[in-house]
Amino acid sequence: MPLQAGYTLVIIPLHSSLEAGRFFIWLKQMKKLEQQRDALWHGLEMVERARDWYHQEIQGIHQRLRHGGESLGDNDSAPRSVPSRVSLLQDKIQHVNYRLCDFISSAERVLLPHHYTEQPDAEHLPRGKDRRLQQRTLDALKQQNYLLTKEVSRKSQWITQLEQEKAVLIKQLLEAQFESHTQSSWNSSIFV
Repeated sequence: MPLQAGYTLVIIPLHSSLEAGRFFIWLKQMKKLEQQRDALWHGLEMVERARDWYHQEIQGIHQRLRHGGESLGDNDSAPRSVPSRVSLLQDKIQHVNYRLCDFISSAERVLLPHHYTEQPDAEHLPRGKDRRLQQRTLDALKQQNYLLTKEVSRKSQWITQLEQEKAVLIKQLLEAQFESHTQSSWNSSIFV
């Protein structure tokens, strides 16, 4: 039975409306981070689906190449002015690849680690309780980031392991089918 997440009630004494306002802003930031995390999980799911599709297409192309391209259809009869399905698909794939590359490089530029480690001007440094609250917030964010990174790494390793197990099972299935076919051919040749 899967473990279900529960709710935790936390009561935090706030001594002033200013402190309450800062705490509310901190909560809003936490909510935004959770939404970003959810979007990242969804994106990871889409990337995995795309990865599976890419693998299927590559396998299909390998099969067509082994069979001399006979499943490509009669492209010679198509008019030269109309782009073929393969060309259109290739254009879409290149566009998606370019957009992914652009997204990753843009995200890396925006979220570089120096944004979190830059030293602010002395006049912008928080004082006393503000500084401690910001440090606790930063520590909490670092801990959450560490846990999320660890979880993504664990899931990635798990997916890799499952893919390896899948490959082994497919190989065993094909071997069993070949052995069964060979055995049935051998049995039928004995009775002939």
